[in-house]
Amino acid sequence: MNRMKHLTWVLCFMCILSMHATAQSATASNNDAEKEAVKNVIKQTFKAMITADTVLLKSCFAPGAIMQVMQNQKDSVIIRTNKAADFIANIGKQQPGALDERSFDEIIYIDRELATAWAPYTFHLNGKFSHRGIDSFQFVKLKDGWKVQYLIYNMYQ
Repeated sequence: MNRMKHLTWVLCFMCILSMHATAQSATASNNDAEKEAVKNVIKQTFKAMITADTVLLKSCFAPGAIMQVMQNQKDSVIIRTNKAADFIANIGKQQPGALDERSFDEIIYIDRELATAWAPYTFHLNGKFSHRGIDSFQFVKLKDGWKVQYLIYNMYQ
């Protein structure tokens, strides 16, 4: 009888481990899908820039989103703040193909409805390399998906 109890406990423990592993696997695959969804918003943002598509660009941002750019000037750092709405309006004034931003090696972290993306980029103006830098995105997951809430980036040669 003692041996039967032991076997029962071992089987219960194995079942619990199996359920835990299955739950972790489901969470990992959900997280991978969420990371791809966030990465897709980054891609859509850059697609909207190169095509000067303000409707697509607006769909990438949360209402009231903020953008900041950091630039080194002499021996100080200047930070300019803009509303995403102003950025979107400016993109609409550009010729399609003029603004080509390309990100690579994105690192994305997600916790529930909050995501962060660190994305090195290069920027090409009218087909010529202009500058590079890092885009640091903060995303929120709203009813209609992931949206950029805050973006800060730097620029250098």
